[in-house]
Amino acid sequence: MRHKNRFAATTAAVAAAAIAISLTGCTNSGGGGDEVNLLLIETDASKELRDVYIPEFTEETGIKVNVDLVPESGMDAKLSLSLGSASSQYDVVQAGAKNLSTLVAAEWIQPLDTYIGDSKATDSAYLDGFPDDLRKSLELDGSTYTMPYQVGADLLYYNKSMFEEAGLDPASPPTSMDEIVEAAEKLTIPEQDQAGFVGRGSRSGNENSFTWLMMWFLNGGRWADSDGEPQYDVLTDPASVKTTEQYKQLLGDYAPSGTANYTYLEAQAAMLQGKAAMWLDAAQLGPALEDESQSSVAGDVGYVAPTGEGDDYIVGAVWGFSMAANIENTDASWKLIQYLTSKDVAVGQAVSGLNGSPARVDALKDDKVREAYNPEYLDAMSDAIAFANPNYSPLIPQGTEIRGAVSLALSKVLGDQAGVDAALKEANDTVKQLIE
Repeated sequence: MRHKNRFAATTAAVAAAAIAISLTGCTNSGGGGDEVNLLLIETDASKELRDVYIPEFTEETGIKVNVDLVPESGMDAKLSLSLGSASSQYDVVQAGAKNLSTLVAAEWIQPLDTYIGDSKATDSAYLDGFPDDLRKSLELDGSTYTMPYQVGADLLYYNKSMFEEAGLDPASPPTSMDEIVEAAEKLTIPEQDQAGFVGRGSRSGNENSFTWLMMWFLNGGRWADSDGEPQYDVLTDPASVKTTEQYKQLLGDYAPSGTANYTYLEAQAAMLQGKAAMWLDAAQLGPALEDESQSSVAGDVGYVAPTGEGDDYIVGAVWGFSMAANIENTDASWKLIQYLTSKDVAVGQAVSGLNGSPARVDALKDDKVREAYNPEYLDAMSDAIAFANPNYSPLIPQGTEIRGAVSLALSKVLGDQAGVDAALKEANDTVKQLIE
């Protein structure tokens, strides 16, 4: 990324100041007295929304927005606690594709189709900026429950200098899981405190299952068969066994000590501090690696989209904004959702470096974004999105619990509390009980 030290609030504030909110007229009371309670996952991007863009939204509309931030690891519990009552604590919530089936089945969020289809409430140019396939992939029972904000297609980040020192060609990075494991062994140098690989090992919030799912998809694992029919009794299949063995190898043998407690934040820090040679994670986490104010490896990072089996082997973690059910200020809430997912905000956050993977294609094509980013990063992200699958988590009400069963198995394997086969059988038995 070319912006390097320009990630800070100064640039964001300038970008925000340039934003002219173009939302078409709301059908409600509009500004003056409306108030919306918003729940966000705590990230640098969401902090920028809170500190820079939402004040701009309030100034333009008169709608006051009360923001709460919670860590991703606590988001599932927070959603259940805050939305599971007759009167929701929040009007608008940030949720991932992984949460949708649970939230819809519980009737905690409401369809957005009425607002989307109302030309007085929604500008057609706003809708045209999203890829059709992306929006359709987020529909449940033919209805839209969330507007996409960010697509976390996974990338492999790697340290070019460490590759050269290990005799590996940084111009030809590993892409398949077998190649990644092979390279990780060569890149692990304990006497130099250098890890060959880093990923998520924490069971908190099922974070470890996200790294496993990225690897599992590359190895051919899926929650549905070739006809698209759900197949959840799959955790003892060859792809699951192979992936878990590789997970144990990468995080147990080639990762920094203490990785069993790593969330994405600790994994990112290991790359930023030059302690890990490779990191497999979501694209939106990449821009920080080029920020010279916090990264010791800025300018020395390579980016590549992994390759796998099938034509949808990239985990595309989509995050968006949904409207809670049983709320009164629906029009103000819809106006806020449009703003948070608008092209202007997407371009501003991409240029500031805090959301390098917006869900809007019109933002990725914007000249300011093309100028701000390293072409290698944009090319890798484009490659990844072309093979992205947002249905990486079981889209059924038991989806979170199934992820929990996988997470527990990984924790036991990484902690040497169970072998791979035994841990996966236990997880698979749990899944079968959940879906019966």
